[in-house]
Amino acid sequence: MTTPTSMEELSWWYQAQPTSEELRESGGLLVEDWPHARQVKRLSVELFEATYPLHNLDGQLLHLLKRAAFLHNVGMMIEERRHHKHSFRLIKETSLPDFTESERHEIACIARYHRRALPCKDHEEFSVLSQDARKRVSILSSLLRVADALDWNHDGRVQHLSSDPGSCNKHIWTIQLQVRPLADLDEELTHAHDKADLFEKVLKRKLRFVIQQRDEE
Repeated sequence: MTTPTSMEELSWWYQAQPTSEELRESGGLLVEDWPHARQVKRLSVELFEATYPLHNLDGQLLHLLKRAAFLHNVGMMIEERRHHKHSFRLIKETSLPDFTESERHEIACIARYHRRALPCKDHEEFSVLSQDARKRVSILSSLLRVADALDWNHDGRVQHLSSDPGSCNKHIWTIQLQVRPLADLDEELTHAHDKADLFEKVLKRKLRFVIQQRDEE
């Protein structure tokens, strides 16, 4: 039987302001919606784990994804329309604890590609990366794009996600979604399918989502 999500488990969601540790990790950068930042970070981690057999990236790269996911919307404090580009610049120019300058550049690129255009060698910030770094950034950006879409309404409708090994093959990768009771996921799924474009390009699988029904108590 699935255990309902407790208020304690959701306590992170109701905290509108950053903790001192979150401000340290952000290098002082601010976002307009801290609960959304936490949710996208959490879903990015779960998606990284759910797709590990496809990318085989190590734990240090997960740290890059986590920081990029947490800071992907910092550019919203400047402008909404081009906030992904502002996010790149702000992250690139901010000294983030725990990361080298080259790692910070990759984090900035991952955040930059969480929406709209895909990574492209015509983009200076992407072209200066090594071939291996371009591959890393593309994979991690593909996960962030989907995680961000799954919180489209900024209200934590997707509580957890995981892979469904029995429904994964060389053509399709199936992700099970555990959803908040009575939540409508139509917009999240529409945008997640749209933003799966990079995932399907770099990981060579069609992404499929299945809503996991809760067992009745």
